[in-house]
Amino acid sequence: MLPSTPESQTLVPFSSEDKEKIRAQMERLLHSTHFRNSKRYPTLLRYMVEETLEGRGAHLKERTLGVEVFGRPADYDTASDPVVRVTVAEIRKRIAQYYHESSHASELRIELNIGSYIPEFFPARDRSAAEVPAPANDVADESAPASTPVKKPRFSRRLVWTVIPVLLLVIGIASGFLWRSYTPTPLDRLWSPFFAAPGPITFCLPISAKKRWPGNAATTPAAIAHALDLEDTKLLSSGTFFDHETLGENVVYSDVLAMMRLESVVGHQNRPVRVRLNLGTNLNELREGPTVFLGGLDNQWTLKLIEPLRYQFGGSDMDSFYIRDSKDPGNRQWSLHPQDKMATVNRDYAIIARIHSQALGQVIVIAAGIGMSGTAAAGEFLSNSNQVAELERRIGAENSDHDFEAVLTTDVDNGIAGPARIVAVDVR
Repeated sequence: MLPSTPESQTLVPFSSEDKEKIRAQMERLLHSTHFRNSKRYPTLLRYMVEETLEGRGAHLKERTLGVEVFGRPADYDTASDPVVRVTVAEIRKRIAQYYHESSHASELRIELNIGSYIPEFFPARDRSAAEVPAPANDVADESAPASTPVKKPRFSRRLVWTVIPVLLLVIGIASGFLWRSYTPTPLDRLWSPFFAAPGPITFCLPISAKKRWPGNAATTPAAIAHALDLEDTKLLSSGTFFDHETLGENVVYSDVLAMMRLESVVGHQNRPVRVRLNLGTNLNELREGPTVFLGGLDNQWTLKLIEPLRYQFGGSDMDSFYIRDSKDPGNRQWSLHPQDKMATVNRDYAIIARIHSQALGQVIVIAAGIGMSGTAAAGEFLSNSNQVAELERRIGAENSDHDFEAVLTTDVDNGIAGPARIVAVDVR
């Protein structure tokens, strides 16, 4: 008999047979499509199961898991680094998806309840049931008087065989609608890791202050981000009331448009949503929950967060801005010349990404164009089911939970962006 509660698991030892069954079920779970393409989730689940089987379940706390599984220092701040909570939430969701499939419904169950890091184990349900023989309708009850005939059911066989197919058809149609309503779409899968992270959802927008970067064409994202930080410090320390009125609260229309597109996706989560400007928000605030970062060259947070990634922004406003491929740094094919007349600019480029940020300890999404049109197109792309389905195809269904970064291009007509197209993808 398997212990079935966290309390019993710490008091009642598991038999060798129980351990063998639980480990076998764990391997089936970890080799399923829900776990096999990830490293983080199987590692944590395996650790929690093994510790519980060895009688150490009571020691499974957030800090212990952060240190033992994710290599965090013993005194790390669990409030600002929720890697354990985020990962456990995703594991819990994937376990539910696994057992939701009918082929696994009768298997031994491994469950992870909300608020606990101690797995629970429940025996497999027995599919076989004792068969009770039905009474024969054409045999008289011997205990009844001979003169009393046995009453037979008055159901018409024709009626039965007419009603049953209709009922099956209705059930099939209803099941089809329910199945479609509960089947995750590519858009659901794209945003699932982001929504699994706890805390309020933040949109971080850049202000519309005009900035000029050094004329060196080799300007790096770090250098631009540093310039923005200096601008932030200058504005806060010595800026006049008029500076704050004209620069500190204004945002670009295209950035707001992108945020509105993405809010249509985020709004279905019924979670707190807040908007912050890049100049004025701080690291602690961004660590409280998942964040969508909008804008590229005018948002120092975006520039800092994509610095470890393959695709980055570079250039200067005296020459051109471009998206740099760190594996092919000399290639400047994705570029925009800011000195060109608006009417002559017919193409823009953008970076989109979904990553687990080590700096923030959160899952973040980035939608950042070289120009305003690129950011607007990126926001539209990340909220469009058909375009996200193409992104999933390029990433590979087996990598749907991995971090990724992609470069988009969009045709521009007098500053208005058309539908974005994928030109490059990098999966991490």
